[in-house]
Amino acid sequence: MSDYPVKPRQDQEIKQLANRLREFFGVSHERRIDVIQCAQRRSIWTVKGERELRLELKPDEEMGPDDGLTTYVENTIIIAIKRSVRYAAYLGDGRARNTFGHEFGHAVMHDGAPKSRRTLGNKKYKFISPFESAEHRAKVFAPAFLINDEIAERLNGAEEISVEFGISFESARIYLEQLNKRRTRGKSVENIRRMADEVRTILSPRKTAPAITFLAEPCSACGHPTVFPIGHKFMCQTCDTVFDRFQDGDIVDF
Repeated sequence: MSDYPVKPRQDQEIKQLANRLREFFGVSHERRIDVIQCAQRRSIWTVKGERELRLELKPDEEMGPDDGLTTYVENTIIIAIKRSVRYAAYLGDGRARNTFGHEFGHAVMHDGAPKSRRTLGNKKYKFISPFESAEHRAKVFAPAFLINDEIAERLNGAEEISVEFGISFESARIYLEQLNKRRTRGKSVENIRRMADEVRTILSPRKTAPAITFLAEPCSACGHPTVFPIGHKFMCQTCDTVFDRFQDGDIVDF
């Protein structure tokens, strides 16, 4: 099936939807998700609410060029998978596991027309932007659903991610691209906040020093009436002389 335009969604929003489905299936902290077991659940969470879910395994010749196909019959979502793809996913094949994740993405985000994943890839059109592409969405959704972020942060490169989570190399690469975008976005936000704080500091009114209260007597050193208390001593603002003041009122040059 060829690509088609859908309601625009940012990649980060798609990732959040994938995480929501992980939570619904109870696999948020799984190292490697059992996609077959998930597909055999009786219901699935979607952006339109919880729907009944049915997995159908079809003969390869009946599916033709489609590895997977998602259709909607009233409130039931039917995910049809080639028998050979289901068997390959059981053995841990990355592309086969991706097919399940791809169809989960269509089930969660796209109702209406049947959505498929073809063996040789789905046809795309240049006039459809990535944010409005149903196929782009499903491609982003699959690795976001299959990859445990906490573990992936400790891995090096697409190949390690592909092996660790049993996904295709292409999906691992897509995941890394999205991860790098999130990191760059986070640094940008941090820099903007830092610059905003600096601007606020520059523009904020400066605090003026409190007014000095002078004693009602002149400085014994320079004669100016500019003596003020400083801690347990006294100082003349004019000549900077520091004094001790005794209880009998005498002033001694320190």
